[in-house]
Amino acid sequence: MNATIRITGMVWYRAEDYDACRRIMADRDQLSAAFHIWRMQAETGEKKLRREGHTIVRAYIDPETFPDWCRSRGLNIDAQARMQYANLIAKEAAGNSH
Repeated sequence: MNATIRITGMVWYRAEDYDACRRIMADRDQLSAAFHIWRMQAETGEKKLRREGHTIVRAYIDPETFPDWCRSRGLNIDAQARMQYANLIAKEAAGNSH
């Protein structure tokens, strides 16, 4: 039997970067006001995906470099860009695991 490994990128923040990350996001109102609330929700989602068989790769957002990454790709600094970034990190991780 050939099991498919599903590698999923999840946007992740460091506690010390969270406020700065919220400030740079066009859709900051979509993010929890406090890091600890965001982290609880993110960990719950991560556990659910792991139970469903996904291998999770945390894609840490750096508030210093993420705006340039978005601009270089013509992206707004928002949820869509965060997901593209997480998918890229997951794809890179998948490529490095073979």
